[in-house]
Amino acid sequence: MNIFEKRPLCLILCIGLCGFLLFTFENQILKIATIAIAILLGILSLFLRKNKYKHIVAAFSAGAVLLGAIASFLYFDLYFKAYNLYEGEVEIVGTVEEVSESSSYSQRLLIQAESLNGSPSRYSFYAYPTKAEASGIIEGTRISFKANLDGFSNESYTFNLSDGINAYASDLSKITILEYTDGTPRMIFARVREYLTRYTINLSDGQTGAILSALLLGERDYLPPQLRLDFRRIGISHILALSGMHLAILSLGIEKALTFLQVKKKLRVGITAFFVLVYMALTGFSVSVVRAGVMLILSSVLYLLGRTKDSLTSLSVAVLVICIFTPYAIMDISLWLSALATFGIIAFSEYSSGGEKPKTKREAFIKYFVLAIMASVFAISATVAVSTICFGGFSILAPITTIIFSFLSEIIMYLGCVMMLIGWLIPIGWLVSPFCSLMTFLAGAFSSIEFAYVSASFDFVIIAVLIYTIAFYLFLVLKLKRQNPALLILLIMYTLTTFLPVAATVKQEYTETVAYCSDYKCDEMLIRSKNEVCLINSSQYSKNLAYTSLDFLEDANVTHLDKYYLTHYSWSLDDELEVLLYNISVDKIYIPEPRNDDEEAILKLVIKAVENHRTEIVVFRRYETIHIGDYTVNLLYSEPYGNTSMNAFAVAKGEVVYTYISSGMLTGKTLIDMGRYLPFTDYLILGDHGKKYKDKVYLDEYYPDLKSIILHSENVFLVQDNMKYYLDRECEIYSHPQDYIYFLGK
Repeated sequence: MNIFEKRPLCLILCIGLCGFLLFTFENQILKIATIAIAILLGILSLFLRKNKYKHIVAAFSAGAVLLGAIASFLYFDLYFKAYNLYEGEVEIVGTVEEVSESSSYSQRLLIQAESLNGSPSRYSFYAYPTKAEASGIIEGTRISFKANLDGFSNESYTFNLSDGINAYASDLSKITILEYTDGTPRMIFARVREYLTRYTINLSDGQTGAILSALLLGERDYLPPQLRLDFRRIGISHILALSGMHLAILSLGIEKALTFLQVKKKLRVGITAFFVLVYMALTGFSVSVVRAGVMLILSSVLYLLGRTKDSLTSLSVAVLVICIFTPYAIMDISLWLSALATFGIIAFSEYSSGGEKPKTKREAFIKYFVLAIMASVFAISATVAVSTICFGGFSILAPITTIIFSFLSEIIMYLGCVMMLIGWLIPIGWLVSPFCSLMTFLAGAFSSIEFAYVSASFDFVIIAVLIYTIAFYLFLVLKLKRQNPALLILLIMYTLTTFLPVAATVKQEYTETVAYCSDYKCDEMLIRSKNEVCLINSSQYSKNLAYTSLDFLEDANVTHLDKYYLTHYSWSLDDELEVLLYNISVDKIYIPEPRNDDEEAILKLVIKAVENHRTEIVVFRRYETIHIGDYTVNLLYSEPYGNTSMNAFAVAKGEVVYTYISSGMLTGKTLIDMGRYLPFTDYLILGDHGKKYKDKVYLDEYYPDLKSIILHSENVFLVQDNMKYYLDRECEIYSHPQDYIYFLGK
């Protein structure tokens, strides 16, 4: 359909933005490819001299790519990485924009620098002083101190980069409070947003206020974590994340209200544009809202100037404006999802424009519903590659749920605005509550459908998604003579692309698997049998290790846990569950019965941590057998809280036994206990979790039935004779391996 026809500016801007994005990555191959693209476009322009239009577009595109690459190099390589520019201790003066707790003994400060070593700088970074050092420091405090600037680890690099933060200050010293200020405009608007959030919640019940605060103000801290998970599982998490959709709904509402009041059109446009500016500031200049806001303001300006507006060109200009003022936003996934989804919807609106008007209301409704589904499919198609690669999951319900929940959100937002305006005078919060309750109920019902959310972390699924994405964008940019057959082929490809992850996930769910994962202080075993999935956790328990568990589950293509089996207690257990349940649904959590007052107290914290989730806590007796499909799990040994956290468990299917033993259990009394189980073990795992000993421990017994041994404990080794004994019997031995995932049997 050649969406860029008669839009040379839009095409040039899109090509330039792609060059800026490619050159932003650390990968040198992508940077070389960007320069090569610019050169090829320049050469192409020389061969197109006979066609003036194509020659100019190719030449300007080459220039746009080069400018994008140069801008990316100047910003990210020369300015943004300040920790490469300043070696050793740096004298810093700046304003604290955000204060949050980092740990039980430290605070995290987000600092906007004014100067580094006396040179002006607007660099943003994190600092982690102790709570004693941070005493008296609040948002808006202007401070000075000395510190070293260091880069983030690879795991958190992209996340911080997308927020404009690329370093953290370490070895802080000489912290001095210079003055207390009223704060930056960003902080002032944040306080206004916080006040409006409290006001909204006070006017309604907690759940209604939380949903309204998210939809109207972008404040999601009060949303129940289960609701967030449900929305993510049914493919509509963007509805709870403030975006262009919300701004469009509010702007349209203001436009209709002003029309009802008979305000002249040019004045209506001006008032709406002013509201957009205030709303962008009020919501913290979220990149998706800014993208939509710039589009609306640009359209308003073009209208006031008497020129025709073009949505696609406005979209590309909006993204360009964002990247000029906040270049790091190019790495923000929400910007790409927002911009690409809008691109898909605009493309479909142009494709479907025209046609015969429906003759009856029934035909009008059917046409509206079909067009809504197709618009949703186009939006999903434009973003499917980004979302699949970044999130590793796929919701098969997204086209339908997007329509249903967008409609509900519109009703809730309009009623919420009325409530905020007159709710202090007339208690009308009850009008909004039924719709919010309906939204919560439907989200839970859809989310509970088996295989509603499936894994997309299969290589062939990713390849299929990339092929479909290429075909989709070719459909948009090529001028095809027969568009309807091409669209039909695309829809068939979309159906197959949706079916592949569903089929792969269903097949995986019914494939028996026993897998072991080990990382620093974390030992886990995954069991899959007869459409039941269980994760057994033997670790220190913490928020950080919860992310290790999530990585393990993603690598194993798990999107839902039937059972989560815990081997012991820890004071950080509730923190681990908080992270885990925020990201994946779990039906039942199994935890041993408490044996002392500390474990009783921890169990109460665990119950409280899951009370807002559809998760059942099952307290089991020591040595009680738990069934997972054809497998059984037994806790062989576990120390009460307050002692060492050593533990052992056995997983069995018939006569095949998998035994896990944590570090330090092959000495003393525990060696005698474990000696009862080792002769009957087929797969032995000596994990790294638990009490550590300085002395080396050698597994010097001979167990002829062993088929596999994983020596992951730092202090357990095999003597040479034992090693030869097991190798002669074709027993697989993994001695202190680097990889952390092992599939033990299927």
